[in-house]
Amino acid sequence: MVSFTKLFTLGLIAALTEASSKRGAAYNDASLVKTLANAKSGAVSWSYNWAQEADGDMPSGVKFVPMLWGSGSVSTWTSAVEKALSGGSTHILGFNEPDMTSQADMSASSAATLYEKYITPYGDRATLISPAVTSSENSGQGLNWFKTFMSDCKSCNISALAVHWYGGSFAQLESFMTKAISTAGDYDIDEVWLTEFALDADTNGISDQATAKTFLEKSIAWLDSHPKVGGYAYFYTANGYLLTSGSVNAVGDVYVASSSSSSGSSESSTKSTKTATQTKTAAAKTTAAKTTKTAESTKTVKTTKVVTSTKKVTKTVTASKAAKTA
Repeated sequence: MVSFTKLFTLGLIAALTEASSKRGAAYNDASLVKTLANAKSGAVSWSYNWAQEADGDMPSGVKFVPMLWGSGSVSTWTSAVEKALSGGSTHILGFNEPDMTSQADMSASSAATLYEKYITPYGDRATLISPAVTSSENSGQGLNWFKTFMSDCKSCNISALAVHWYGGSFAQLESFMTKAISTAGDYDIDEVWLTEFALDADTNGISDQATAKTFLEKSIAWLDSHPKVGGYAYFYTANGYLLTSGSVNAVGDVYVASSSSSSGSSESSTKSTKTATQTKTAAAKTTAAKTTKTAESTKTVKTTKVVTSTKKVTKTVTASKAAKTA
């Protein structure tokens, strides 16, 4: 007979492993999050779908992170975020690429006003993450937009910077993330969340599995080992990307295989200030980058997000109940 002490210890280890994963699932189809999460217990700890509501049940151990997509979403935000927080959500994401005219398309000042009005009030119940900016280095975009936003949002109680990256190599990703982490530090922000990332060649689906696998292996090792990375989500949990015909493919296997149980938790305790209780150990390796991505968002009954990068790649995503674009 297995002793109670042993069972308790095994259960505690499993719980800690599950809760300490930084890895997330960016999705449109909630059922595929369950498929991905079931591939390896504890490999995925959070999820989001560019929307306010999960649009489906999340598997055990995976917490949904609501996003206020843009200015056109505020009318339904309060009820949606209250529902998410009551359901166990511990983090809130800000606007989606407000630095891009084809996405949320918001000036830094207007974004700061709306953020402080609709998101900051929840700072005592959740970890507040900044609007997700692109890796563009153009004037008024990317981290430059974020800097202006922060100068207008000094009382917004933001605890993490969210960024997106698309580019040509792991080295570029590492370079960009290093810069983002440095920028966050300038505002006393301890974490950076990489909520979209992939090679430019894979924005329409994985173009070469071997290349994608190598890129992910290097990226995951670096992201898991870096103490300033709070969470990350590869683009994305869908067929043609991390899955094929509803099953986790070879690229998806790499995404869930590497364990980040010894690295920082994406589920740090709720904070109302810029302090976080997160356990961070290490895994290993290096990587990051800079590149631009532009986007288009069209509205159907379920909003369709279409993104075109400056590398002339187009990625099409059907965002379930995504924010009603302005």
